[in-house]
Amino acid sequence: MRFSGIRERLIALTATVLLLALLGGMFVAIQAFNTTLRETTYAALAENSRYLLTLLSQHPEQLQTKPINDELLQQLDRYGETTMYRITLIDDRGTVVYDSAYHEPDLDNHLWREEVQQALSFGVGQSERTSDTQQLPVLYHAVHLGNDSGISILRVSTTLHELAGFQQTYLRILLSGLIILAMVTSVVTAVSIGTISRPLKRIKEATVRYAAGELNTRIHVERPRELAELAATMQSMATRLSDTLDHAQNERNRLETILESMNEGIILVNDRMEIVVANRGARAILGEALRLRAQTTLSQAIRSKEINEICSHTLDTGETQSVTTAQYGHIFGESARIVGRTAATILRVTTVPVREQGDIAGVVITINDTTELHRLEQMRKDFVANVSHELKTPITAIAGFSNLLSEEANTSSDEIARFSAIIARQAETMQRIVEDLLLLSSLEQHHAKPSCTWTSVEQIVEETVETCRFKAEQQRSSIITRVKNRENLALWVNGKLIVQALANLVINAITYSEPGSDVTLDIAVTESTATLQVIDTGFGIPPEAQQRIFERFYRVDTARSRRLGGTGLGLSIVKHIVGVHSGVVSVTSELGKGSVFTITLPRGARELDAMQRKSDTLYEQK
Repeated sequence: MRFSGIRERLIALTATVLLLALLGGMFVAIQAFNTTLRETTYAALAENSRYLLTLLSQHPEQLQTKPINDELLQQLDRYGETTMYRITLIDDRGTVVYDSAYHEPDLDNHLWREEVQQALSFGVGQSERTSDTQQLPVLYHAVHLGNDSGISILRVSTTLHELAGFQQTYLRILLSGLIILAMVTSVVTAVSIGTISRPLKRIKEATVRYAAGELNTRIHVERPRELAELAATMQSMATRLSDTLDHAQNERNRLETILESMNEGIILVNDRMEIVVANRGARAILGEALRLRAQTTLSQAIRSKEINEICSHTLDTGETQSVTTAQYGHIFGESARIVGRTAATILRVTTVPVREQGDIAGVVITINDTTELHRLEQMRKDFVANVSHELKTPITAIAGFSNLLSEEANTSSDEIARFSAIIARQAETMQRIVEDLLLLSSLEQHHAKPSCTWTSVEQIVEETVETCRFKAEQQRSSIITRVKNRENLALWVNGKLIVQALANLVINAITYSEPGSDVTLDIAVTESTATLQVIDTGFGIPPEAQQRIFERFYRVDTARSRRLGGTGLGLSIVKHIVGVHSGVVSVTSELGKGSVFTITLPRGARELDAMQRKSDTLYEQK
């Protein structure tokens, strides 16, 4: 049986110690009794020897002659029977002259018996031998009588019959006491072990709960003192561990919050290129690829050879790597640029090694969506190129005709007039471009807020029609106005800017429609919003160009636009005017059937709405 529990081990140990103690006590008691009995018996033998010496001294003549007379034999026989001692007389040659227990001729020579030799050498001798018949110890005490001839040794001996009786009695008492002692000891041991094992059981149960994560568990142990101190120490350790885990969890939550709040994509991979962490930014950029099962590798989530190569290089060398690549869905690189075209996302990917104890344990991958930066950079380049191109034509024309006027002395008045008209027209074109650029610049200023007033819809319509009348008459087109404003609600706008935005849309509609076409200006006003639409039946706009027509200098048909005198800034100005009014502009168009430009504006500014709600609330309280 294996003792695995502390309770069983304590019981086994106690039983073993008790058994050893009883056996040891029994052994010591037996040895002590045997020793005492032998010493007492030897003393009694010596005492009886002295008496017999006294008796023999009364018959000195018998010590020199053999056989011994009857009177002395009778005295010795009676004494031996009375005392139960065996009396033996031995001559100087070792022959037994007299023995109270055995017939003398039957006894062998006793000269070399131990006690006899001691008596001959030292005057007194003692020895112990086991009886062949009774298997009991026999004690011998021999005394040298001092005679060199005749009877020389007196020996008195006895068998330790008491030893056998004592052993039986002792064993009987010992077994009875052993049973009682074992019962008492078992009870005391059980109580003592229970006193120790119960606190240990509580400590064990608390330890199991600690291992399960229940670190707030309390251990109630008051004694024994050592176990109480152990329980208090374990509870203190659990409390500190709980505080450490709470702190670590708070730090983890804080880190996760920071990671999740970042727009940049953050991915952590281990040394096996398995994704460990991916924040919201990474999931937003890469989509469902990062929502795979556990132990997803980077190559499974991101099928980009460039990204996987720089990550593997960082793992191998510990060097920071960067790469710019395109992404369209699950496609990366040049394939994404070809398939996605303008819808492709431009990503800037950086890999940084993560070190643990000097070794590279993983890589942090930072992903930045630089699509907007690339778009703005491209817009900047296009803007510079377009401005240069737009200004180059009038400047070249002005410079060329100015040189002709200055160098040609024989220029006729008609040519001078024609050249001057060309110079004036090109200068006007340059002036319009500069004015439009200045207006765009002012509208793009941060915190640009135009001065607004309550402006009637009729005034906006009237000024818009008046501004576009000349262009409409040139194209023989008609401007149809429709206004839905039953309550005659005014608009909180900058009337001049709104008129300019509508005029740009109407002039574009007239310009890019067949001569004699109708252009409709449709305005609907509700309590909260105003919807302004410019509808034409012109050439229409291709679907792929509808997203870019509000960019500066962008033209659907460049040749036609320049021939018709446009600067390419009109729709961009419309977008910015609507933006500073917190509105939205959109377009729907179909090739060959016309276009509809829609401006949606809040009827009143947000500040005015808030003031109106506050005023209404105060009024109701009164």
